[in-house]
Amino acid sequence: KELDRLESQARPLLENSSGKPLQISPALKMTANSVGIMASELRDFAESLRPLATDMGGDDDEGDISMDDVRRQFEEQSGSLMDTIKSGLSSILPMLDPPLHTSIFGFDVQRGCMLSRYRGARQLWVQRPDGGMIDVIHVPARASAGSASAGKKAVIYCNPNAGLIEVAAGLSLAGGNVDTESGTNENCWTDFYTNLGFDIYLFNYAGFGRSHGAGYCGFGKRGGEEPYVHGALGRAKRILHSTFCGFQPTPDTLRADGLAVGSHVINNLGVETLIIHGESIGGVAASATARQLSQASFSRNRLALLICDRTFCNLEAVAQRLVGGWSAYAIRMLAPLWSTDVAGDYLAATCPKVVATDSADSIIFDSASLKAGIAYSKEINRGVGSTKRIGWMQQAPIQYRMAVDYENVSVN
Repeated sequence: KELDRLESQARPLLENSSGKPLQISPALKMTANSVGIMASELRDFAESLRPLATDMGGDDDEGDISMDDVRRQFEEQSGSLMDTIKSGLSSILPMLDPPLHTSIFGFDVQRGCMLSRYRGARQLWVQRPDGGMIDVIHVPARASAGSASAGKKAVIYCNPNAGLIEVAAGLSLAGGNVDTESGTNENCWTDFYTNLGFDIYLFNYAGFGRSHGAGYCGFGKRGGEEPYVHGALGRAKRILHSTFCGFQPTPDTLRADGLAVGSHVINNLGVETLIIHGESIGGVAASATARQLSQASFSRNRLALLICDRTFCNLEAVAQRLVGGWSAYAIRMLAPLWSTDVAGDYLAATCPKVVATDSADSIIFDSASLKAGIAYSKEINRGVGSTKRIGWMQQAPIQYRMAVDYENVSVN
């Protein structure tokens, strides 16, 4: 009820088309605070429902349950076979064809909240080389207004996995370059760089947010341009189109998007000092973009720094540590054309470059990080040759094994 009341009270404010600013009523503020308190209480309550560890050594009355009792309980819970199939399909179809979002608290509101915190922020479209457009947000530096160096120094930020420009400026809804009583904030990379005097360019990869690519044979439109058709026929059409004709992001499209934004910023916006910062999977786009721009004549002297922040040497090495050694070969078999060789692109880039890593990262293990991949390449391959399969699980070289266990290891 509180959430419905908040939505009804905020609707006139969010759907204001008169162009005149509306005042936030005290009732709306009280309702918003109440919803926040209820969300915190719900989180605490959910955490309290976690089962406590119990002593497994005692007597268990359920140990005498027969197989017939188990089968009977399962049939009572699952119902008929047809009900089970319907339940499975109802859980899969929303993932293949997400339902139409009707609430006012959606993507556009999140984008508006982000833009409202950054004075001078503007949106621009960048043409993709293979068709489609990239949605870019330019946030100017705090101290650049009226300065002779305004717009000359910039950072291109390549998003991590599941990252959008709407959240790259901080999900806390705090910060920004709008003057407040608390002064400057550094809640995210956007605030960090703009406070240092750098403009920052945020963009969504094609296939995410409003950025879109050209589908099969150039067909395919940006999400939201075609009317949403209800019913089974409309759902089947959307699933078939997205599966066979729609644009599908790949590591190569990430690289192409980063290069398109970097080339546009240098060629058309007058940036003279450019930093490329890629976080997590954004290292794929950042390292490849830096490799191309550092070797091109028009941008070689303008690319000042490449920052690969908590990224991996290749995706297969990450999968092996998270899932198992077989997963790298499964990825190669299922996606043979995919290449996520961040280590190769990083080593080939000729600009100044920095690797930032977290040895306690729970997703990208230290042995699968870009830092480890570079070390493997320099030590095992002596920095010569391909970085293919660098970081994959493998047996240590015999020289290392002899150094550790010289009594039981020998050269045949």
